[in-house]
Amino acid sequence: MSTLVQIEEYDEPAISICPKGTKGESIELGGLVILLPAQPSEEEIVGYGKPDHMQLWERIPMPKELSRIKSMDEWGEMPREFREKFSPYIEEEFRRRREGFWFYNKGVPTYITGRHYMMLQWTRMDIGYPDFLEFQRNIFLHLAACEADPRCIGQLYTKCRRSGYTNICSSVLLDEATQVKDKLLGIQSKTGKDAQENIFMKKVVYMFRHYPFFFKPIQDGTTNPRMELAFREPSKRITKKNKTATTGEALNTVINWKNTTNNAYDGEKLHILYLDEAGKWERPTDIRDAWRIQRTCLIVGRKIVGKAMVGSTVNPMDKGGKEYKDLWSDSNPTDRNANGRTRSGLYRLFIPAYDALEGFFDKHGFAVTEDPAEVLPGIDGDSIHQGSKTYLKNERNSYKHDASELNEITRQFPFTEDEAFRDSIDGSLFNIGKIYEQIQHNEELYPDPVVVGNFHWKEGQKDTEVFFKPDPNGRFRVAWMPPDDLRNKKLFERNKRIAPNAELGVGGVDSYDLDATVDGRGSKGALHLYNKFHMEYPSNMFVLEYASRPPLAKIFYEDVLMAAVFYGYPILIENNKYGIARYFESRGYDGYLMDRPKHLMSANSGIKTKTKGIPSNSQDVIQSHAQAIEAYIHDHVGLHYETAMMGKMYFNRTLEDWIGFKITDRTKFDLTISSGLALLGAQKVKAKKVQSNFIDKKFFRRYKL
Repeated sequence: MSTLVQIEEYDEPAISICPKGTKGESIELGGLVILLPAQPSEEEIVGYGKPDHMQLWERIPMPKELSRIKSMDEWGEMPREFREKFSPYIEEEFRRRREGFWFYNKGVPTYITGRHYMMLQWTRMDIGYPDFLEFQRNIFLHLAACEADPRCIGQLYTKCRRSGYTNICSSVLLDEATQVKDKLLGIQSKTGKDAQENIFMKKVVYMFRHYPFFFKPIQDGTTNPRMELAFREPSKRITKKNKTATTGEALNTVINWKNTTNNAYDGEKLHILYLDEAGKWERPTDIRDAWRIQRTCLIVGRKIVGKAMVGSTVNPMDKGGKEYKDLWSDSNPTDRNANGRTRSGLYRLFIPAYDALEGFFDKHGFAVTEDPAEVLPGIDGDSIHQGSKTYLKNERNSYKHDASELNEITRQFPFTEDEAFRDSIDGSLFNIGKIYEQIQHNEELYPDPVVVGNFHWKEGQKDTEVFFKPDPNGRFRVAWMPPDDLRNKKLFERNKRIAPNAELGVGGVDSYDLDATVDGRGSKGALHLYNKFHMEYPSNMFVLEYASRPPLAKIFYEDVLMAAVFYGYPILIENNKYGIARYFESRGYDGYLMDRPKHLMSANSGIKTKTKGIPSNSQDVIQSHAQAIEAYIHDHVGLHYETAMMGKMYFNRTLEDWIGFKITDRTKFDLTISSGLALLGAQKVKAKKVQSNFIDKKFFRRYKL
């Protein structure tokens, strides 16, 4: 039975999660199309006939007569009439565990997976049995899809604090281990102590001790193990009285934990691997390198034989966050290789903090995100007076004058993926508080001032006219275009093409000379176009962003050339990147490349002749480059302290690149290099500072095809 089903309205196949193969409603989660089981008849759904407000999840305790039984041996010793009476009850619980469970929730037929049912109904925690929460239902549905999809190695969940993911994964480990034979299930966390004490002993072992007798297999070892929970045939030191099943029925399955090393399970065959707090693993352990090794424990040849559960809040970039972010980027299900897998093999999932915040769930388990019209009773018994969004925004506002604390609380309780991966602002070269302020502003803008697309030569004929065509998969991001009379202008000086609109704007390029690498991980080519001060057009504003690595370097060069021709802006490059300079020269456009500005020449440079571009290794240039960005952020990013106007820097990828920029390791920050070069190029001609009258104008003129 194939779990991948083609649905008419979707290009990608849906993932069926029904154990019986039925096909019901389809939903989208984390970039996946998930096919739920077919809905049973209304009468078969628990809660049928009740008023909507009384329809909700309710755990039904085990019958008292059964609750007194502690082992299968005791069950076997009960009278036949007793066993016949309660066998249907036990069989039904096994069916629900296997197939999942339907109940009405506030008038809506709601399906939960068997694993979710096991957690709600039978997995006792230190706080008692958990409540039904809608966002956790989505986590379980997504996990079921990851398990069902033969192309997927597991789930990667980026979370806010206290979202209950550790409880979810611990319950899944126990659910699986108590029903499969000859398997190994492993646990790792940010430290070995966390794996042992916080997950294995306090979660998994505790949960098992409170499992109903009919779900408990034979256990080998003590009742409070510290290293492994082993469902093997008991040793002789365990007496018959303490046995939970008869000899010979052992599953021979083990749950254990390992210390936090990259190769902890190297060489072993894993059925499930839980990697806890993966965004907090610090060197010498690297979650990215660890995953490269650990994933081999889940694959035999081309076949995936085990699944992973990976989840975390995110540490600052220099404390494990960077490696986790790389893993996240490699886990996008919309970006697959020829084998249908993501680069990491995982499928990622993000749920905003306001959908998962404790204290803001109604009695049906739905998140109260907006301010309610009237006070609502919460699932925890407390009243809800405001929505989770308002609460979190108030918390953020209380730290608006403390950029470091504001940044930290935003990262721990993120509204977006970008917020989850915020870096620490401590010790940053730039004012990250202003950068995040701008990013948040950009995300709230509607319509989006940035249009994605590509530049093309008219009718495919080079050296004619360039036009822009919107394309959601395009390589360019554009926030403003020049008016028609400034596009594709031609200007010659001594029979050489030169940039005709140099007084209006300038570009900066971070180039590369090699074609795309085999794994596609090479440095990207980056381009920024920047408007200098002008009375008529938007001033001091980045108008175009490009960050891509086409399969051939000359495609990148042609992209840069077309943008330069369309805008008529000169381009500043680094003079150690010979490929783009030679390409422009061969195409007759070397007049579009800027000479080294005089203000970027040191006193002892000894340069008397004109040189295209600037040196990348000059300390004077490196310092000037960083200072140019620093000054731009101060004056034009985020809220301006004097004018109370928000900046017009609309390219979030560049803003995020500035956040992580390290002046001692510049090569990794393509967008920072190109944007800084554009700013340095703009300094070549100084204009008088006059108040711009462009404040209320629309920056981007929609291109008419």
